[in-house]
Amino acid sequence: MFHFIFKKIYLNIKKDIEEQNAARIASHRLPGDVKISTLPYLDSGNEMHRFNIYKNGRTGGAAPLIVDIHGGGWIAGDKDTNGLFCCRLAEGGFDVSSLSYRNVDSCSIIEQIQDIFAYLHYIRNNATALGLSFENVFLSGDSAGGQLALLAYNVNRSAKLREMFGVSPVNINFKAMALIHSVCYVNMAGKLKNNPVISRLISVPELARTVYGKQNYGREIYNATCAPAAFITENTLLPPVLLISSAGDEMYNYQTDMLYRDLRALKKDCELYFETDPKAGHVYNIADPDSDLAKKCNAHMMNFFKSAMQ
Repeated sequence: MFHFIFKKIYLNIKKDIEEQNAARIASHRLPGDVKISTLPYLDSGNEMHRFNIYKNGRTGGAAPLIVDIHGGGWIAGDKDTNGLFCCRLAEGGFDVSSLSYRNVDSCSIIEQIQDIFAYLHYIRNNATALGLSFENVFLSGDSAGGQLALLAYNVNRSAKLREMFGVSPVNINFKAMALIHSVCYVNMAGKLKNNPVISRLISVPELARTVYGKQNYGREIYNATCAPAAFITENTLLPPVLLISSAGDEMYNYQTDMLYRDLRALKKDCELYFETDPKAGHVYNIADPDSDLAKKCNAHMMNFFKSAMQ
């Protein structure tokens, strides 16, 4: 009963997010000097199996590549959600690619990871035709997309996880990663401020059931991937990781704090960029990439990536 009620609430959240995204995207004027191409990565006829490439028309040839995975609570968003943000990165000297993946109202996180791998295989196998270079490749993800980015990176490096998710390894060497207001602890993601009892009994477990599917909640694949500590150890090879958060992200900045502490405890190369201005809310540097705070943050992220280049 709780699961049915929670899923109805979550579908209403999806509607709210999509309405907000549509209004925000409509208000953005994309720069004319960035060429945007849209292609399918699977011949399924599903609109959620398409991706964008953003290229700065003023810089010929292939540039360093950023693969960006959008957020949206695992249930909303698509390849266009971070469009202006991707354009600004392209203007900063990168090629950028973002994908749509199926949302958990029609699948689970297993299929989302499978979509991400299908996309990664496609762009890697068609690099020449797409005009992409894989000499310097970087990975970014925001909110739930940050969780998917970190998980996908580690699934690609683990035969055990690849078997769980039913994917094959892709030959991409990510030089660095930026996790933007990431929500990487699915086992805590439904936590409600000032409501510990409802959080423990309803919202936390029901969100996890929705993301993983009721049949997978509490089982091997959930236990192996519901939190970074389950799949990242001292022996895990991670590239340099930039974690971005802010004082204004009162609902989720604890997730970034936890991830920073966990990665530092494991002696990983990890940097925290924390914006102290309370006006900087959740994914502020993506929602309004032309604000002064966002420009400062995104410039730092691009410099972080460039410092990891060959």
